[in-house]
Amino acid sequence: PAVDKQQLLDELRRQLPDLDVLHRTEELRPYECDGLSAYRTTPMLVVLPRHLEEVQTLLRLCHAHRVPVVARGAGTGLS
Repeated sequence: PAVDKQQLLDELRRQLPDLDVLHRTEELRPYECDGLSAYRTTPMLVVLPRHLEEVQTLLRLCHAHRVPVVARGAGTGLS
């Protein structure tokens, strides 16, 4: 079953109130692809953790909700 985006967003905000979470369409557009833009897909959410504990909690939460996670570096796609 697909996870409800709003439910996940609410839980993220509850567990990690200081976490930067991008969820509006205009915020997500820069994350649709890397430097090689032949393939584009809009992510459900983009999170910008700053601390190890945020990453750990985020990964646990995504695992519990069966939400796939894609790590992103600089987004150049040139490595």
